[in-house]
Parts: sequence; C-alpha cells; structure tokens
Amino acid sequence: MKIAILADIHGNYDALEAVALHLNDVDSLVVLGDIVGYGAEPERCVQWVMKQRADTILGNHDAACVGILPITWFNSLAANALFWTKNQLSVYSQSFFQKIPQVVSNYVNAHWVHGSLRKPLEEYIDMVESAREIFNSHDFQTCFFGHTHVAEAFLFHEGKVFNPPFPKGGEIQLHPQKRYLINPGSVGQPRDGNPQASFALYDTEKGIVKINRIRYNIQRAADKIITAGLPEYLSIRLFSGR
Repeated sequence: MKIAILADIHGNYDALEAVALHLNDVDSLVVLGDIVGYGAEPERCVQWVMKQRADTILGNHDAACVGILPITWFNSLAANALFWTKNQLSVYSQSFFQKIPQVVSNYVNAHWVHGSLRKPLEEYIDMVESAREIFNSHDFQTCFFGHTHVAEAFLFHEGKVFNPPFPKGGEIQLHPQKRYLINPGSVGQPRDGNPQASFALYDTEKGIVKINRIRYNIQRAADKIITAGLPEYLSIRLFSGR
C-alpha cells in the first residue's frame, strides 16, 4: 500500500495543488491537521481534503476555528489570521472539523497525530529530549506527526535518539528494531529553510517513507494573502521557508 501523508496545508491552495499532481498513484491519503490558518484559501483547501475522502486528523488551527481550542492560545499573528479564517469557512467545513479525531492509532501499524501523542493539539516535537519523552511514555513502533512545519525524523534505537533532517527531501528505511517519529513537513508553510512544499509517501510493503519537496507558485500564494488583507508577514515568510 502507498500512502500519501500531508500536514500543515494552512490554507495554501497553490502549494496543495502542486502536491496533488504527485498523488495519482497512491492508495490512501492521510492529512495530519492544520488544513487552515495563515493562508488565503482555507475553504478551498478543506473542500479538497473532503473531496479526496482523506483520513484526516484535527490540527490546532482547525480546532480553534470551531471552538475546540481557544484562539487566545495562539500568538497575535496566528490569532489575527484565525479570526479571518473562521469567517471564511462554510458550515459544512466547520462541521467536518467538529467530527474528525485528534489521534488515530494502529492504522497500518502506525499512530497518527498533529502535535504529539500526549498533547495532540498543543505539543511541538522539535527537540531530541521531547522526542525521547514521547518514546519512553508511549508504546508505538512508528508515529507520524506534524505541527512544527519541519521535515525530519526522530529514531529511537538502543536507548539513543537520532534526529535526521530532510530539508531537501530523502528516504527513511524502517527497521523493526528501531522506533520512529516522522514529520512529513508542511505543504503550505515550510519552516526548515526550504520554501518548497513538503509531503511524504509511505510504501508499507517496502517499509520506506520518502520525503518529497515540490516547487509551487509562491508569488501567487503570497499575493492572495495580501489581497485577503491578512498580515503581510504571512506572505513574506513563504519565500524563505521560515
């Protein structure tokens, strides 16, 4: 089975559209949350995800748009975008966010979450120590997560945690003796220094996870943010991948 794994689309339909061109041969699609927030086309992105019948996990921005997480939890920049985003979403899209889970366990022998298994909406797994705590407190072989917008993995083997980054893409060969936390990176707002859209393809038979980076029309996505009246910085950061 070939599974496409997308995370942190963040209302960037131009990036999503570019990624979608590479999904023709997949058997399944998983979206690890934050379909909306920051970008100028939240409703269009939600509609695309629903049309694909993707297995979808709730993200913190998605949750805030329907009152599951308070907007006061966010910094002023994100909160500003969220107030705008809420008003763009249809009743159908809001209902969709109310129904999707925060964690999916043991789908193709893996766990799936936006933030972390102990705090699905809030926690950022962005350091070796936080990854170690997750490995030690939860029983899993492989867990896919998002939230940090960084394409990377944390590998646990013989008491040690390794942290290979994938700013230019790459492959992870899964081994039964090791445990994994894998972030496919962000489709719509990468923060690992590479502005290209990021997503993963997981071949369950070969046990290979491939991180892919895809070029898209960043200028067009940035212009839409300005036209929508969203904070200018949200457009500027797309060019640097930060």
